[in-house]
Amino acid sequence: MSQPRHFHHRAGRLSVKKKTAAHIRLGREGERLARRFLEFTLGYELIEHNLKLRSAEIDLLMRDGKTFVLVEVKSTRWRGEEYHPGLHYTTEQQIRQRRAVHELERKFGTREFPFRHDLVEVFFGRYFPIRIHHVPDYFNRKVFQSI
Repeated sequence: MSQPRHFHHRAGRLSVKKKTAAHIRLGREGERLARRFLEFTLGYELIEHNLKLRSAEIDLLMRDGKTFVLVEVKSTRWRGEEYHPGLHYTTEQQIRQRRAVHELERKFGTREFPFRHDLVEVFFGRYFPIRIHHVPDYFNRKVFQSI
């Protein structure tokens, strides 16, 4: 005979707790912080987040003035000054991002507005505040602006 199952319920509803992997939670939190940084500190406007296209998934699609910005967010736990998760932004990912630009141009039906690719690295630490590195126009310059 099988053992009875126990469910937790609140207000008459059954709830099953899903355990999300730690790296997924870290990524989501990194995207949230990157978005807030870009909106409130730099004045970017959010158009879409986690935009799924045929060619790529865009973490954040934002606008900086008349420029559309495809933002790739890389989140990690602090591993020291030398480590940058953006260095793991592969050539294949860059190719997919460039294809996404063409797809977005077709979607919006215009080539009037320029596109740019920014990278935001979000570092989480146990004993210190979060650190954010923003690299505007990442494909053309790989100089980190530390925040």
